Amino acid sequence: MTKNRIKPPKELDLKNAIYEERFLFEKAQVPIVTVSASYRKELADKYQAIAHTHSDIVFSRAHYSMAEAIRQQAILTKRKAVISDPINFVSKENWNKIETTEKIGKIIARYKILKDIKDKLNSLVRQSSPVGKAIKKPLLYLTQTTRCPIISVHYETGNILVKNGKTVIQCITDPHIHPQYLESLPSPNITFAVFDEKTKETLLSEAKRLNKKIEDKQVVVTGAFIDPRLNKIGRRKTIFKKNEPINIAITTGGLGTNLKEIKKILESFEKLLKTPEKIRLFLYASTHADFRNFFEEYAKKNNIRIGNLDDEEARIRILYDDSIIDANENLIKYMFPWAHGIIAKPSGDMAYDAAAAGCFLLFLEPWGSWEENIQKIFIKKKIGFDFNTDNAIGQFQSLLKSGKLKKAMEETSKMDSLYRDGCKNIIDLHATMPCKKNI
Repeated sequence: MTKNRIKPPKELDLKNAIYEERFLFEKAQVPIVTVSASYRKELADKYQAIAHTHSDIVFSRAHYSMAEAIRQQAILTKRKAVISDPINFVSKENWNKIETTEKIGKIIARYKILKDIKDKLNSLVRQSSPVGKAIKKPLLYLTQTTRCPIISVHYETGNILVKNGKTVIQCITDPHIHPQYLESLPSPNITFAVFDEKTKETLLSEAKRLNKKIEDKQVVVTGAFIDPRLNKIGRRKTIFKKNEPINIAITTGGLGTNLKEIKKILESFEKLLKTPEKIRLFLYASTHADFRNFFEEYAKKNNIRIGNLDDEEARIRILYDDSIIDANENLIKYMFPWAHGIIAKPSGDMAYDAAAAGCFLLFLEPWGSWEENIQKIFIKKKIGFDFNTDNAIGQFQSLLKSGKLKKAMEETSKMDSLYRDGCKNIIDLHATMPCKKNI
């Protein structure tokens, strides 16, 4: 196979990188696309390419971590897999719009009144996002010579590809159906991969309501998209013992949600950190400097040394990174194997990942109705609990004393296989779809 010599459109960024990535997609047995975050610095270094600007953006860990989880599963089956996010290659003009969108998202995440407005206008906000228009040209160039069906982990990429004749498996990343997922219907070229039967029923019902024709066989229940490394961690997880510190991770999301709640929790937990400590903390700031700064000031205020990421006996560790790729890898390497429990919003990535890794869950305020669905699922399974941040220490001690936290960890090992095997099932589904010999 020789490289296709069609050069990328002149307005795109990182031209050397997208040219080489296009060739990787042409050879890939499992091509995966998503919209989650840029990693332009890594691409510029890898391909000796020049970027318009050196900044990066993050919208969501979930849409990256799930794509990487699918890639990891493909590797286990000895299939060549490659991931790309077309946001990396958008034009300079569109990059400015993307940065503005991220900034607005971060502001909304930090002010409840704005979040409430966002919730009421959710569908309109999604439809007016500039992301779809910005990524169209780089995405179509990237995938033009791709021979195999493409796994899409964001509806924006999936809709563009289906409308341009590509065969797509569209991952639905929550037990919830946004109308945007159905935009490319009717089409025989799209197959939806969903978490559970209820989500499948909702999708088919929503398609009928919108007069969008779809066949039952186009919606496949695969389960949640869990990194196989997390399943391995979950099988090895040991439950905390009496009189030993409880290992707790406190996390934010891709846009920096729940800061006010996290501040309340940490203030309440100060007594538990005094030596001999009753808890140890792993504080995940994601890519957000304001979270990192607050965590560092908190440790300083309480006269606690911040341990290195590999120091499992430190009372406080902080994970901050300007790369979503490195942040995700460090979560898997350092946080999930160590944590007994995780305090987080009930997102499609962190909640399911935590449960797969054998952790109990204490839930912060959901970001939207789709996260409320997740919250209900894990509360019903007695793995997760609504966390009252106004009485954080009281509720934590009550759950601990009653044995509910230990029981929650035990319940994680009893979860149905759909909570663990989504990546295996989607790779098996992909294997049933033929690749084209030539483009």
